[in-house]
Amino acid sequence: MGGTLNSPLPIALYKTTAFITTASRMRVMDTVSGKVTATISPHSTPESDSEWASPGQASAPLLATSAGARVVIAPFVVKLSGTGTQASHVAVEVTATDADTGRVVWRVALRPPEWDSAGDLQATAVGADHGVAVIRVSTSDDEYSAAYGVDLNRPRQLWSVDEFEADAVTSQTVAGALLEDDEQRPAGFDLATGKRLWQGSVGTGVGVGPVGPRLLHVRGENPDNADPYHRLVDARTGRTLHTLPADLGDSDTDCTYDGLGVMVCAYGMGGSRVAYGLDATDGKVLWHLPDKQADRIAPKVTTAWHGRVYGETTNGAIALDARTGKDLPSPGAAPLLVNESTGIGLGDSGLTAYPTSS
Repeated sequence: MGGTLNSPLPIALYKTTAFITTASRMRVMDTVSGKVTATISPHSTPESDSEWASPGQASAPLLATSAGARVVIAPFVVKLSGTGTQASHVAVEVTATDADTGRVVWRVALRPPEWDSAGDLQATAVGADHGVAVIRVSTSDDEYSAAYGVDLNRPRQLWSVDEFEADAVTSQTVAGALLEDDEQRPAGFDLATGKRLWQGSVGTGVGVGPVGPRLLHVRGENPDNADPYHRLVDARTGRTLHTLPADLGDSDTDCTYDGLGVMVCAYGMGGSRVAYGLDATDGKVLWHLPDKQADRIAPKVTTAWHGRVYGETTNGAIALDARTGKDLPSPGAAPLLVNESTGIGLGDSGLTAYPTSS
């Protein structure tokens, strides 16, 4: 991890393999043995060749499907040297690695807008759907951002949208925040064409997250009174389907979709923590902690996956039923990432991989 624990972790899990990125390379690690089985580097020179990644420089690679095969998409900010009268410039090299073999199957180069001279660029694989992946390129201060659609089956750039901070991909839509004249507003674009489908009202701290196959969680703050809002909206139309509880927290509240129909939201620190379980189809509150009547406290939620919520309290690692909020037997660890084979959590001296069953 280069000595820095970023959140979210710059790791993707596929079966028992972890794909770990820094700003300059991606390592393929067998989580059973702990051995690095491959190292993926960009062809061009990385803009940052340091193993010590500062927060934001490295983001999680993306699991997707390309020409019927499972691949891992990882973008790298690189330097392209000029020749003759051709100027040098910064680019983003998108790599696709076969998830089963660890071999690079294709590369695509993207050219950022003219603000690439701003320096400190970072590239993120946002999501993929129906054969198109979205790559976000932005400056470290988030002042500038652009999104690119990449065809996964015939590797090439399909479209680009400047002044757009892409956050989520679902229902053939990419959604995020439009950055126009120092204002932010949520917006959605068609994944195949890059054409705008909808846009919302101006706000601050705008962020968007995917919730299942057709919904988005849109959060932000009203610019008039700074009141936070959380909404479930239709990804294709931007229509608000449900306004989430007013006490859900500020715009930085962390929400995670468990992949089966429940959105888990949590915020706070120490004794002031709050956690919600919400039905991802209609926004209905399924459970809420703390529960004074039942003498239950809220955990620090680390992740949620396939019907389980993982986290920790002062009593140690906990697991909850995602739909009921009831306590389940302790898993013995609070994973930050989990799939059907492996959980990755904090150990005594760094990250530790655990089998999800024995």
